[in-house]
Amino acid sequence: MSSRASVSLHHMIWAQYRLPFLKVILLNLINAAVSVGIIAYINQTFISQPVFNTLSWSSLGQFALLVLLLLVTTFVSQYALTRLGHKFVYELRTKLVKQIIDTTVPQIDHLGSARLLASLSSDIQSITVAFVRMPELVQGVILSVGVGLYLGWLSLPLLLIVMFWIAMTIWISTLLVKHVYTHLTKLREINDALYQDYQSIIEGRKELALNQHRAQKLYTDDFLAHAKSYEKTVTKSDTFHLSAVNWSNIMMFASIGVIFAISNYLGISMGIATTFSLTILFMQSPLLHAVGAYPTLQTAQVALDKIQSLELAEYQPLFRTDNTSQHWQTISLTDVNYRYNVSNNSVSNASDNASDNASDNASNSSVSNSNDTGAQALIAKDSDHSGNILKDVNLTLRRGDVVFLIGANGSGKSTLAKIITGIFTPTTGAVTIDKQPVNSQNNADYRQLYSAIFSDQHIFKQLIGRQGRQPDKALVNAWLHKLDLQDKISVADNQLSTDKLAGTTQTLGHAYCCR
Repeated sequence: MSSRASVSLHHMIWAQYRLPFLKVILLNLINAAVSVGIIAYINQTFISQPVFNTLSWSSLGQFALLVLLLLVTTFVSQYALTRLGHKFVYELRTKLVKQIIDTTVPQIDHLGSARLLASLSSDIQSITVAFVRMPELVQGVILSVGVGLYLGWLSLPLLLIVMFWIAMTIWISTLLVKHVYTHLTKLREINDALYQDYQSIIEGRKELALNQHRAQKLYTDDFLAHAKSYEKTVTKSDTFHLSAVNWSNIMMFASIGVIFAISNYLGISMGIATTFSLTILFMQSPLLHAVGAYPTLQTAQVALDKIQSLELAEYQPLFRTDNTSQHWQTISLTDVNYRYNVSNNSVSNASDNASDNASDNASNSSVSNSNDTGAQALIAKDSDHSGNILKDVNLTLRRGDVVFLIGANGSGKSTLAKIITGIFTPTTGAVTIDKQPVNSQNNADYRQLYSAIFSDQHIFKQLIGRQGRQPDKALVNAWLHKLDLQDKISVADNQLSTDKLAGTTQTLGHAYCCR
């Protein structure tokens, strides 16, 4: 989604699910036709003629069959739309996760985990709720059109008056709902700030335990301020929403009085007026549910806009693994420069430079040769150009070399290691493997040559072998004993029993790196 324009929710549904959506519309049209049929049957059988002259077991049976048919068509139409909605949400969620996996590390660092988690949880949930409520909106609209055609056939003048009344009601409701949308957009921004507060509280728990002044400041100045802002904004949003619903509800009841008054004035029969009134009562629930469902669609549009603003990588269904030659001989860096560019969505990478330390060692997975005599020591350069973390780096790594990066904090060791492993892309210069350039087309393949241990590494409980195959149980057992972890960690169904033991994170990282 790098530079694509924001796409509306209904355009996305129409583009991706046109045929299923048309089928859903057809089912709702059938449901509306059955509803109109029931209204017409009541009018012809129970209202237009003396009820005791026409009432019979046959008419009651026909009415019961129509009600049963309405029940079936309502269920089928709602089920079809609900299933379509959840399929859309499933595909959106799975695509979003795959896009996060494929997006470059600098962009993910720039976005931050709080913003991504907010999209994966609250945004996806908002879209799910919208699709749960969408059947109410679709059925309300289609049913209104169908019922309107029948009422127009009974009395066009009375229908036009009722339509004007309902249009006025909906117009004022729309004005109220616009305020709901404004506050929902603001709520989504506040939600990002709250997720950032949650992340700071959870990830900084040790620092906060040692500094209660900082804990108090974070809680009172940041979290409570954001929580209070959320409370005020959501209260305003709900107030406008409830006002719209209550306005619609009251005006629908008032329309019954208008119907009888106008019918008496125009000389329209009480039978037709009664049919109009019963129809309004019948339509009240679908219309109110439709009005109530509309804000959820607005919330979903806000959520979708937020997801699209992440500027993640284009969706690719396949994973690119092990396509680069495992028998390489040399990896070269030529005139490599790297700058953290704020305008290039990489501002957060500066934190890497500040926390640069010797524990961020990136070792090539193919450096298993015992040729230790070829060990080198590389002194990372201090940048003499403002903004450049690395400047004019020229380096050749040969198969079997053992290389150490030595330098002060902030000298660019971790940045250089990430460029070597393909996690970062040089601002200028080139990285080549056996004289073949590493570029955007083959960078994902190139990265598969490496294993690394990061200072902020994540330990996965699921164990895998080479090239994604089943792990070698004997090898896993051997490493647990070699690292003296056999009494602390067990393995069942190729999963570690825990990854939370104090002091074992770096040790487990070494085991992963030496897979």
